[in-house]
Amino acid sequence: MKVIIYSDIHANLEAMKEVIKREKFDIAIFLGDVVDYGPKPAETLDLVMENMDYGVMGNHDYAAATGEDCNCAPDMHDLSEFSRKEVTLPSLSSEDLKRLSSLKEFVDTEIDGRKILMTHASPNNHLFGYLFATEAEMVWKDKRYSSYDLIMVGHTHFQMLYRNKIINPGSAGQPRDGDWRPMYAIWDTDADEVIFKRFKYDNNTTWKQIKEIIPEGSPYLDQLRKFYF
Repeated sequence: MKVIIYSDIHANLEAMKEVIKREKFDIAIFLGDVVDYGPKPAETLDLVMENMDYGVMGNHDYAAATGEDCNCAPDMHDLSEFSRKEVTLPSLSSEDLKRLSSLKEFVDTEIDGRKILMTHASPNNHLFGYLFATEAEMVWKDKRYSSYDLIMVGHTHFQMLYRNKIINPGSAGQPRDGDWRPMYAIWDTDADEVIFKRFKYDNNTTWKQIKEIIPEGSPYLDQLRKFYF
């Protein structure tokens, strides 16, 4: 069985289109953050919902749906607030917000005989935690999670496979490691293998869409540029 795992698309419709075009899969897992930062939240939400067998709520989805703070990284917070107010919320219908609200903070399930825990940020803090190596080691040692074969998270925008148990596919719409190519992961359940992938997409169209929303000279435009080129 081929399982695609993707996360943190952040309203990048062109990247989402490319993910779906590139892969044939049996099951799709989305690990949160459909909205904010990018230019096409409603259209991206539609495409994610059409290509999601399992999905969880991200902190930005939560903020859009509830009006609460997203509690994102300090260097991204002002940009997050701006994009939510000026782009995300004006673009989403009441039905769209209901769909975001319907996403669960975690999913506990079984796929092909393996017990899986899915959440956006961390098993210990579903919406706002960060699971880098030190935190991942703590989760790996935590007896509460010892029964799980795999734990799947997003949120950091960095790819990770920790001790063959904790998977982060990276960001499928806004990478933050200095390489503009988005990321996702494929889990081959027959081979019991996780393969990380990066891809090129029509980033110029995404950037054109952003520039249609954010005026030239805005500091937010300069801040966003590094994620798309």
